[in-house]
Amino acid sequence: MKDVKDLKGGINRPVNMVGEWIPDAGEHARVAGKKPEEPKPGGMVDSVKESAQDVATFASELASKATETAKEWACSVGDAAVQAKDTVQETLSAAADKAGDAGKEVTALIRRYPWQSMLAGLAAGFLAAKLVRRPSSNK
Repeated sequence: MKDVKDLKGGINRPVNMVGEWIPDAGEHARVAGKKPEEPKPGGMVDSVKESAQDVATFASELASKATETAKEWACSVGDAAVQAKDTVQETLSAAADKAGDAGKEVTALIRRYPWQSMLAGLAAGFLAAKLVRRPSSNK
């Protein structure tokens, strides 16, 4: 119901403007020495139709601009998502490369020093067993 009132108010404004203009036109014609023309009933209707058409055109332009803006924002969001995906892939790829390099270095170290590596492994296992083992209660 509010929309109808707004529409009625939007139409009344041009009608009131035309209604104000008609007496002024008659006054100007009298001053110029001409006989004032009688207002045409169809003229006011035409003016209202033109105003309604202008409102419809404006609404159409506004809708198309809103659509264009939404499309631009969607493209921007899509571009940001693609950029974020690429950055994550590059970071993960670099981390995988570093992990692979570290694995190769450890393998080379074990091959260079096999006995020392075996003793270091036994020591690490012994310490892990001591840490995991529960302290036994005194009997």
